[in-house]
Amino acid sequence: MAVSTPLALVEDLEAAWRPLKAAEKTRAEYYLGVASRKIRRRWKTVDARIATGELGEDDVKDVVVDLVLPKLDAPPVHNAKSWSQGAGPYSQQVTLQSGVRGLFEFEDWMVEVFEDSGGTSAPIPVGDFPPSGRYESISLWPEERK
Repeated sequence: MAVSTPLALVEDLEAAWRPLKAAEKTRAEYYLGVASRKIRRRWKTVDARIATGELGEDDVKDVVVDLVLPKLDAPPVHNAKSWSQGAGPYSQQVTLQSGVRGLFEFEDWMVEVFEDSGGTSAPIPVGDFPPSGRYESISLWPEERK
């Protein structure tokens, strides 16, 4: 079985967050691999597009790091929305997320990184303004006024 390299490294996670402990590095390596495999399953040409420069390597790293970081700083319960512990009479509370199925969910901006149509035009502001009213004469020179 061929082992593919992750699209981002532990060093990229550390640069985005903080230095990781040994146990965190093991988890980070696993999650980096999972996120990379998920990206490669959905966008099969990602490696070739990075090699040709069509897709930015740093953009792909941004996506992978953003997918993995929440998993490293997550509560110890899978799909937990919030987690609290108490020291008094040993209370613990977990609130689970509803409707979450996958380990990683792509956000809209992440999909745009991989599915950009190659358009070179940047988004421009669009406005629909009412007519100015009776102020047109202000911009006219006195010679032009009748």
